[in-house]
Amino acid sequence: MTLSSTPPSYSSVNDPLVYVAYDAHAVDPVTYANYKYVYEVWVNGTKQFTGKVFPNPTTGYGIMDIGQVVREYVEATLAPGSGILAQELGEGAFSVSIVLKIREEYNGTLGAVVLTDSTRVYFNHYNGRYSDFTLLGSYTAKPLSTRPTTINLLFTNNYFFLPYFSATTTPFNVVITGGTATRTKTITPTAANTMQLLNISPGAINTDYAGNFTESTEQYTVAVGGVTYTVNVVCAGLYTPYMVHFFNKFGGFETMLFNKVRRKQYEVERKTFQQLPYRVNGSGVVSVKTGSILHDQQTTYAAKFSEKLRLNTDLLSDAEHEWLAQLVTSPIVYVEDGGVLYPVTVGANTYAFKEHIVDGTQNLAIDFDFGTFYKTQFR
Repeated sequence: MTLSSTPPSYSSVNDPLVYVAYDAHAVDPVTYANYKYVYEVWVNGTKQFTGKVFPNPTTGYGIMDIGQVVREYVEATLAPGSGILAQELGEGAFSVSIVLKIREEYNGTLGAVVLTDSTRVYFNHYNGRYSDFTLLGSYTAKPLSTRPTTINLLFTNNYFFLPYFSATTTPFNVVITGGTATRTKTITPTAANTMQLLNISPGAINTDYAGNFTESTEQYTVAVGGVTYTVNVVCAGLYTPYMVHFFNKFGGFETMLFNKVRRKQYEVERKTFQQLPYRVNGSGVVSVKTGSILHDQQTTYAAKFSEKLRLNTDLLSDAEHEWLAQLVTSPIVYVEDGGVLYPVTVGANTYAFKEHIVDGTQNLAIDFDFGTFYKTQFR
């Protein structure tokens, strides 16, 4: 038995992962009646799924798409620590290692494994419109981001995330220029095919290099993987600033500053019941009020509310509008408030790409839903 086709390197678990196998037995219905390819999906060394496919009646090929199975075994998590290296995401969080094994079944008998494929690693990114099955291979040893290289943040930021793709365990440098000295942070991945989540906020850099930045710092640069980011440290301004952290299309986390007008609102759900406008007391006296307070007719006996927040960015470039589409489509978003990261959902179901030549310079307003209902008092 041979594999005629396998998924390309750096394939996404969110795309089809198609294996095509061939064995001459599949086209011999006399000797090998009711032939089936029986395939096993081994995830990180453990068998997790067994499936069967009939051969194509014309060619004899067995076509197996394991994408739906594999994507159940990778789930992103955010648990940042202190310092420039905030977190490393690897097996099960950023990538997943798969081995496909195939058996034959015919004449009602299941045979031994006749083909064991090599280990293949798949990743938790998505392609959108594409001309091939994957795009992650062009980002090895680079930041996993399409954000513009000019960044605005606050000195008080605890987190400002930038993901980096380590296809190997080769050490790489993060070079920070500015502050009291040029700093070089060398990071050695613990495994291949990991995402190194970098925190390039002033607070994180000061954790590794105490006192490197002060509140008078206005600008510094961060160079990593051949890309240099210019970081402008801006004032908080008139409005309450918020940092929004989101899971991007490459399987890493990034950050955007929303520092303009914010609108906060509650969405309230009440439960009521109807009563007569009068009451009859134990002496048979009918009244419509007690003292100067009228009796309830429609009584609220329970209420709950959820919080929504509309945030606005500063004016954006065309490139920033293009990049922030990944925020609107992101399945994992956090709004940072008071140093706490609150999970939220994005309220928008559409995203209009803005271009300066057509729309002029515009900001971006997004509604975030905290999704948790809070109960008020019962009565």
